[in-house]
This record gives sequence, C-alpha cells and structure tokens, in this order.
Amino acid sequence: MGCEDWFITNDEWTVLRFEIGMRMIATGMLAILLSAGAAGAYAQESGTVAEDASADMSPVDVLPDIDVDTYDDAIIDPAKSNPDLIDGLIYKPDAIPLSQYRRRTTDPESLAVLSNTDVIAGDGQTERSYYAAIYSGSTSGVYFKVAAQICEMMSRTFERHRVHCVPLRSQGVGSNIRLMKEGRVQLAIVQSNNNWEAQKGIAPIPGARSVMSLHDEMGLLVVRNDSGIESVGDLRGKRINIGPEGSASRELWLELLSRYDITLEDLDTVYNVAQDYNELGICENYIDAFGLWIGHPATLIEDTLGCGARVVGMGGPLTDEMVRANQYFFNQVLPAKTYSAQEEAIASYGFKASLIAYEPADPYVVYWITRIVHENIDRMKEMYPTFRSVVADDMYEKGNFLPFHKGAACYWETDAHACDWQPYYQQADPKGPSKWNYSYQQ
Repeated sequence: MGCEDWFITNDEWTVLRFEIGMRMIATGMLAILLSAGAAGAYAQESGTVAEDASADMSPVDVLPDIDVDTYDDAIIDPAKSNPDLIDGLIYKPDAIPLSQYRRRTTDPESLAVLSNTDVIAGDGQTERSYYAAIYSGSTSGVYFKVAAQICEMMSRTFERHRVHCVPLRSQGVGSNIRLMKEGRVQLAIVQSNNNWEAQKGIAPIPGARSVMSLHDEMGLLVVRNDSGIESVGDLRGKRINIGPEGSASRELWLELLSRYDITLEDLDTVYNVAQDYNELGICENYIDAFGLWIGHPATLIEDTLGCGARVVGMGGPLTDEMVRANQYFFNQVLPAKTYSAQEEAIASYGFKASLIAYEPADPYVVYWITRIVHENIDRMKEMYPTFRSVVADDMYEKGNFLPFHKGAACYWETDAHACDWQPYYQQADPKGPSKWNYSYQQ
C-alpha cells in the first residue's frame, strides 16, 4: 500500500474527528456496562456459593438472640460520636481550617482548642482570621470567574473583616448541590430554579439557605447564518444539540420546546453531546443551532460567532407565558454589542445565578460576603462584565426562595432578630473605639 492511500481531505478529517469524539463517548458507556455486567455475574456466582453454604442453617443459627424491640440510643446518637454534626447537619467544609467549624466544642483536648488561626498584627497583637470558600464550576466557566471576583473584592477589603476567601472549582450546579448534601460546602453558586425547587421540596437541599442573587443566566440561541432561524419557533426541522441525558441544559431545552409545541420528532436531527462540542458542530455544519443558559458575555459563544453564526433571543409571547408560569424565570434583555455583529438589544428569558450557604456556616463570614458584594457591586461591574446584569435591589428581591442564612438575613435586615448572633463578635470593651472583635466565643 502506497503512502498516497493514507491521504484524506480536510473535510474527511473533520468528519472523522467528530465521529471519533462520539465513538469515544459510546465506548466509555460500553465499558461501564460491561464492567457492571461482570460485577453482576461475579455477585451471582458468589451468591450461589453463599446460598449453598447456608442451606442447612436454621433462622436461629443465622440471627443472634436479640430483642428487636429495644435499642441502645447511645449507640445511634451521632452527636456523641461525630464532632462534625452541628444541629443535625454534617458540616466538614472543604478548604476551611478545622478550628473554623469545630470551635464550639467543649472538649479541652480537641483540635479546635489546639488550633491557632490567629494572625499576628503589626502592633504585635493577634486578631482572628476567618475563611470563606465558594464552590462554583469549571475554571474556564462563568461561575468560577464570578466566585474569583467575589474573593478578589474580599481580599481588597480584608482589613474591614479579616475574611480570607477562595473560589473552589467543581463540575457545576449539580456537583455543588451534591457536595452541600455531603456537608462539604460553605457557600456555593446554583440557579434560582434550584433555589425554588429546594424551597418547594421538589428537589430538597437539606441545610441550604439563600444569601443573594447574582448575575442573569440568560437563554440564548447560537445559529448558523444560513439556517433561517430567527426565533424559537423556527427550530422545527433543524439540527440541534440539546445536551446529554440528565444535564440542566437538556431539561431547559425540553421545557422550552414543549412550550412551542415542538417535539424531538419534529427536529431534523437531535444531538445529545456535551456543550464542549457546540462550536465544532456549528463551525463544521453538523448542527444548525445550540442554546446556552449562562452569564454573558461568554467566550464559547464569541468564539463560535467567527464561524458564520449569530445570536438569537428566546423571547416571544409563548416564552412570556412560560415566565409568568414559573416564579424562578425572568424576562431579560441582552444589551446591544454584547457580542460581535450584535447591533441591537435582544429579548430573551432566563433565571438568576443564586449564591446559597449551608446553614451551619459561620454567620459572620456569610454576613461579610453579602455586605462586601452588595456595597461594591458597581466596582465589580468594572472588574468583570458578567456583573453588568446585576441590579443591586434584585440581589435581595429576586430569586431567593429559600429562607435567608442568618448572616445574610442580618445584612438584609429581614426581621428584628436577624442579627442576634452579632454580640458574640462585638467588642468586649464598650468604651473602646468601635470595631469588630474577631475572637468568636460561644
């Protein structure tokens, strides 16, 4: 076989790349299924042996002589054996020093008492420092950058509160919720629909509390210039990537299409691949459109527009009906010139990014995160464009369906007792200059 037999054209190579990506996904799924099958077969063989071994055993031989109606509650009381349990919730937040979340212990031999989280000040005195960690998303995504900017502002104002702040990467909203259920989250960014579903008990997040709403997460279509798509109603008969099974984008797609009475069978081709393939799909003419519900501007969208594509809003009368029917959706407008060749503002809809906190999280930390972001939102708009969609009053008034965390409730002044926790931090000497006492004692 000559070397010329191995030559393929650029078009053939493009198709091959896309097919390889799809086959890798399929191969990975097949490997998982085969592994599960092998494990099941092994379990069945093991079960057969176990059944044979116990065939001659009577129930008396199998079960010990116990009284099933009595129990020792000292054995099952987690508070006596689990130092990470606070008010019935497991709390062991990632990236937070142990002394920060076990400081309430009464055991003099505990690590909390032995830990030293004080920082020596310039005058030789010591002042306690605190720590905040915000779970966000991938390091290339909007959530991580938003969390990083919040922490940057906390750093710039450190002497006011002495709270160190760090953004933590994750796999996104679903991952943040799972980590909070495991007690590993202090603060996290989710979506206003997650906040609403948790409050309604549809998808509970035990211990989750509202802090504030952040930027708009606007739905936007990216379509090929030759697709003829001008609105959601034009998607019928087109090739679309709606995302993998179980993904948030897929659920949003299905909800939007159903509102316009468009089924998956009404589309020419439906792709179920990760959003990472969207740019390739548009640029190589595999798909006519994809949709994203994210903060804007987004690098992924801007990069795709260079392939003969443009942005189209998801607004319209039927979308307005959907917004009115769902408290967590909001009508939104993309300002003109947000993206290349976008000369006019675009009407669409979406939800709010929602900052939530775990109930056992330190109210002092949550209070200062809330206060610093709200007081400096105009400066943060200059630092990072995504914050330009934030309206200061909306941070409290929109998208916060869960009860507020007591630290945030104190700042927002939700009730007369919202700041009852503050005396633990107030200065001991009432005659001294007004300042915070950072040594929390309870």
